[in-house]
Amino acid sequence: MLARGIRSYHRPTRLEDALSLAAQGAVPVAGGTRVLASPVDAPNVLDLSALGLSRVESEDGDLMMGAMTTLQEVVESPRAYEGTAGLLPAACRFRSASRMIRGMSTLGGESVHAAHDSEVAAALLALNAVYLVTKPDGPVESPALRFLRKPREDLAGGGLLTSLFIPGAPEGAALERVAVLPSAPSLVAVAVTVSFSGERLARARVAVTGLEGPPSRVLEAEAEVEGSAGSADELEGCAEQVARQAPFREDAHAPAAYRRRAARTLTLRALRRAIDQARDHEPAQMDRPRPALLVRLPVAVPYFTSGRIEITVNGALRPGEAEARTTLLEWLRREGYWGVKHGCETGECGACTVLLDGRPVTSCLTLALRAHGRSVTTVEGLGGPDRLHPIQAAFVETGAIQCGYCTPAMELCAKALLDAQAEPSDAEIRDALAGCLCRCTGYVKPVEAVRRAAREGRST
Repeated sequence: MLARGIRSYHRPTRLEDALSLAAQGAVPVAGGTRVLASPVDAPNVLDLSALGLSRVESEDGDLMMGAMTTLQEVVESPRAYEGTAGLLPAACRFRSASRMIRGMSTLGGESVHAAHDSEVAAALLALNAVYLVTKPDGPVESPALRFLRKPREDLAGGGLLTSLFIPGAPEGAALERVAVLPSAPSLVAVAVTVSFSGERLARARVAVTGLEGPPSRVLEAEAEVEGSAGSADELEGCAEQVARQAPFREDAHAPAAYRRRAARTLTLRALRRAIDQARDHEPAQMDRPRPALLVRLPVAVPYFTSGRIEITVNGALRPGEAEARTTLLEWLRREGYWGVKHGCETGECGACTVLLDGRPVTSCLTLALRAHGRSVTTVEGLGGPDRLHPIQAAFVETGAIQCGYCTPAMELCAKALLDAQAEPSDAEIRDALAGCLCRCTGYVKPVEAVRRAAREGRST
């Protein structure tokens, strides 16, 4: 339960200090969902969480976003919907069914460490995103078409990705994907944006995943429809170019021929949806956001290898020893909080979920040092056998406890939801619990339990 290879930890509060550490070879960590789950050692970790790089703003028609903006913040941002015609929030939601992962993953981390099947990267390509890399000798702008192909080149020499912007909102956008399950990674995804000049398409962008390399735009496909009226034949030509030009990947999940056929169909669907949205001038519809929680930036940690840290656990200040590589999961279980379950250690199962300053996070991908000076709630903080929390009682009454391994995480996710939404919809309940995998019977009873707790006003 120790993060691989970490020997030292640094958390500066000044960008200048972060740049200096990056130039010395420290590995930047944003949300941690990519770096800490990877098999690659990161001997010296540079935690970017105290630099204040999280924001979603509109400036002169452009959408400006900090590199530390989480995917969940994008999903819940009205500005992100307006500035991307709903495309980027949709891509962030598809990145993971787990609200915990979306609440930890950042736009910067997704861009620098993007998987070959990242819908977020495809959306940013289709949106003509521009990245701002800050280097010791000044800032550098890099278009997504370049940056996402080889981000290490733009970050060489101690550069840090600090923000990105989308120049002007498209009039229409759509993301279509195919996967084995809705919550599984995409086999193929197609992101499309369009804008009109009169009755003709002035701009079309088509980005595809499922390739031999990272997500990429298909320029030949874009050229088929730009300047056209978007007729059925012209859209067919665009989809044919995607199937013909994109180098689709062959692997154990799907053959290249299947991906090619699927991409052709998905391109047509995405183009039609995006064009309909543009012509009808329909704004993208967003889900009801949760009320924003207080943002508490972590305190500075100039240098740490091992020593004493302090975390407020279930309302009581708890000092303890930690190494730079100690995860919050390992620290809490060592301190006797056995309700924090040890599962996959990659953030996939959700069994180790706790609330960090009221937000659900997977403790296996959270370094203990990131919780230093902050508040953590475990299932023991809800209630015990002699005095169950009302949410726990609802789980017992509905038969939702099953084997019990995923129950603590589900109950904590339910508390975070009910603290924010006293009367959640079934869709909101399922979204809140989606990151907690149940291997016993499923989610009908847990959803019923949360519904009962909400109905009876049992959030506190």
